[in-house]
Amino acid sequence: MQASLKMELKPKFGIDNLKFGMSQKEVSDILGQPDRIFQLDDFGDNEMVWEWNEKFLRLTFYHEENNRFGYLRTMHPDLTYNGQKILNLPPEVVKEKLFPELIQWDKNEFDFLTMYFNEKYWLNLNCEYGLVLDLEMGVPFKNDEDYDWPI
Repeated sequence: MQASLKMELKPKFGIDNLKFGMSQKEVSDILGQPDRIFQLDDFGDNEMVWEWNEKFLRLTFYHEENNRFGYLRTMHPDLTYNGQKILNLPPEVVKEKLFPELIQWDKNEFDFLTMYFNEKYWLNLNCEYGLVLDLEMGVPFKNDEDYDWPI
């Protein structure tokens, strides 16, 4: 029986009861089967992406890491951190008020998209129209080559 997912972000760990490092079976036991599964070949890693439409959630499983869950992307309106909503706020508010513990943010601007990235949490805020519209987060690295898996 699948459990309900609260959209509480847990930097370095995952989101709610989904932890980086989980197997595909562990994830499907929690969320049920995804609406769509596709493979990313862009990075040569053959990463598998599972997508749940109703949850506005994509999870990436790393082939080179025994198909463990290692990355998420969401635009769920109920996404929170420490009980505070993250999306549809100006990036300055999110960075300064919701994540005051994070000092360093790298900014990348494209035609329509501005991205703010923090390496400590492997967190990316994707912004358009002056608002954070979606968020990406991955398992951080413990050194130049190895992931810092929480489990």
